[in-house]
Amino acid sequence: MDHTFAIPVYHAAAPRLAALIDSLRAQTTGGSEILLATSTPSGELEDFAQRERLPLHVNPNRLGIAADWNFAFEAARTTRVTLAHQDDVFAPAYLARLTAALERHPGALIAFSDYAEHTSSGPRPRKINLRLKRALCERAFRGRACISDPRDKLRLLSLGNPICCPSVLFNRPALGEFRFPQGFQTNLDWMAWLELARRPGGFVYVRECLLSKGVHADSETSVTIANRARMREDRALFESIWPWPMAAALAVLYRLGYLANRVAPSYLPLADTRDPAGNQRDADPLQR
Repeated sequence: MDHTFAIPVYHAAAPRLAALIDSLRAQTTGGSEILLATSTPSGELEDFAQRERLPLHVNPNRLGIAADWNFAFEAARTTRVTLAHQDDVFAPAYLARLTAALERHPGALIAFSDYAEHTSSGPRPRKINLRLKRALCERAFRGRACISDPRDKLRLLSLGNPICCPSVLFNRPALGEFRFPQGFQTNLDWMAWLELARRPGGFVYVRECLLSKGVHADSETSVTIANRARMREDRALFESIWPWPMAAALAVLYRLGYLANRVAPSYLPLADTRDPAGNQRDADPLQR
């Protein structure tokens, strides 16, 4: 399988990182490479990588989240890459479904899937923000599996970002030169999709829920909502697409969706799903 799951890791190895790796190893399509990449190395992380028998790539430069994502992406040597995030869990059919979708549209730039959310308590009910993101996808794709017209791709992204970054399978031969843009703390993926929307090549949408995104109080999304960085970046993105009055109105409406991301402080990061002997416990945040 000419594919890599590249995982940007921050600080020490968290329990939810073990759950992510278990889900990657459980893919029905085997043979994918898995690598760890970090700009915050530690003895704990090195021990974790050695125990899991995974390569650990260390970026000597700490230049922010975009640099970390780009470093992880470029550490992969395969033609297809998924940038897996350590909070998340993948369905066993993720790689098989998205690979098949790309093979039906070989010139496509990316393929992505629908997704769910979970907290430490288990699967999270599908809140209004996820329903709106699914509606944005249907608005642009109109029943199709692939869109290539720049107008359709911009329509997909013009009212918000419905593409969950870790659900994306990148087709590097079609992408050519690609990097996540610097200067963003949370919307670097949205800006990247907007740049790709203006290039030749399709976006492929798999409507199955093949990823569960971890939501907790110390996630990057929660932090940027709390410090208002998310609000400023949303406003900047909308102003790059719409005239000022429309951009301002959309930014206000979009901000209301932040309430759906709030997690009570009692929610802890996803618990380790392995028992003390290292065996996988029954835990599937994708069950609904």
